[in-house]
Amino acid sequence: MRQPAEDRALYCRQLRRTIATVFAPELTSATAKDAAGLVDRILATFIVEEEWAAALSQEYGAEFEALLDAPRDEVVAPERFVELRCLAADVVAAQAGSDGPAERAQCRRLVDVERRYLERVDELRQIVLGEEHAPDASASPTECSVTREELQAYLRRRLPDSPDLCVTGVDPVPGGRSKETLLVSLSGTTELPKEVIVRKDRPIGLLATKASDEFAILRAVHDHGGVPVARPLFADDSDDAGTVLVMERVRGEKAGEYFPDLAMPPQEYRHAIGTQLATALAHLHAIPLETLVGSGLDLDAQVDGASLSAAVNGMAGRIGELSGPPIAAVPLARQWLLDHVDDVVPSGPLSLLQGDFGLHNTLVDGGRVTALVDWEAATIGPAARELAAAWPAATALMEWPAFIATYCAAGGSSEATDEWAVTYYRVFFALGACMSSRTGGHLFRTGDKRDLLTGHSGLDAHFRAQRNLVRALADAEALAGES
Repeated sequence: MRQPAEDRALYCRQLRRTIATVFAPELTSATAKDAAGLVDRILATFIVEEEWAAALSQEYGAEFEALLDAPRDEVVAPERFVELRCLAADVVAAQAGSDGPAERAQCRRLVDVERRYLERVDELRQIVLGEEHAPDASASPTECSVTREELQAYLRRRLPDSPDLCVTGVDPVPGGRSKETLLVSLSGTTELPKEVIVRKDRPIGLLATKASDEFAILRAVHDHGGVPVARPLFADDSDDAGTVLVMERVRGEKAGEYFPDLAMPPQEYRHAIGTQLATALAHLHAIPLETLVGSGLDLDAQVDGASLSAAVNGMAGRIGELSGPPIAAVPLARQWLLDHVDDVVPSGPLSLLQGDFGLHNTLVDGGRVTALVDWEAATIGPAARELAAAWPAATALMEWPAFIATYCAAGGSSEATDEWAVTYYRVFFALGACMSSRTGGHLFRTGDKRDLLTGHSGLDAHFRAQRNLVRALADAEALAGES
């Protein structure tokens, strides 16, 4: 039996209160605290839906009905609102590529209603999240896929000169949707430090990459200098359960979240961290590509109209294949990106990109950046693309002009900081984030990967990815003088 909406919201609020006041004070591990934060945000999502679904459906549903010339209902029920959003998405998908100004203008008006709806939901979520103090952070699944004994046996085989090697502790490190990261404590060997980080493939991940792929990239970055990274020690491709990367432990804690509005460094450290990140990116983008021979990266990659269009169509197409309601902004973003491909190609010299840059993949010790981590998405591409990916974190830490000034002063290319190119790739990057988060939701709903982090990816993270997409698209159209 389904409970009344107000009761469901009440139960969700009680769950949030219990997590914050009973569970959270007792939690000690980083993984447990992160899991509590994820549960809290999922519950906040449900509270807003239960308490505001009727009012939001009526307000924005009426606007959709007027724009779509749909039959008018005196009361737009939530179910009807879902239908109208789907209809709006279908119209935008059909007309976003039209040559007719009226049709393109209609698409923008429909997406503008979607943008204002998402912004209002975001505002309501922030109100709910502010009602009770709860842990901020993302989390990874709490279970470790390998036992201490299994890891010890593997390391003894890998290091035959250390027969007395003992694994004295194995602790999962929060984060990572495609790779499992473990902090491993050792004794009985001089071949490895007392603490190492082990990166291990997950059976099902969001990226089709191997942990061992990161080794050659990290080695080149570490040897080049100027970019804070852990020293890679060795990697193996032969593990039956997936590949393994072992590297030196770097002290520090996660600087924040993928979405900086969830968590970021204390105010007094932000400018210093932003300055260091801008400098690190400048050094990263200056690494000679010939040092990456043997890394598995495509060093002959080209970014031209065909490849960029294929990437845009690939992301939009993949979003359409995955389960979940249609998103009106996706076909408009796809068409906008295709319309403006010629404005960013040819792209000029390409660089090594970290591929998943943000506060969630930055370790800090107070105001000092100690490492950029998780290089599984590293690729070769235009530096402007990575600056666009850095834009959310950079603008949360300092003013954007100051960030790019620091980047250029440290040797970064001024061409990479071109406002038009960065804005273009902000839309591109936001579309990719929608695809990644939707993939998580699809894996969760189908049961292929059912854990807290994956469920959160398809719910709260997917909402924020859509919100960022409509914001980036609005900024891009404003810069282009489109309306």
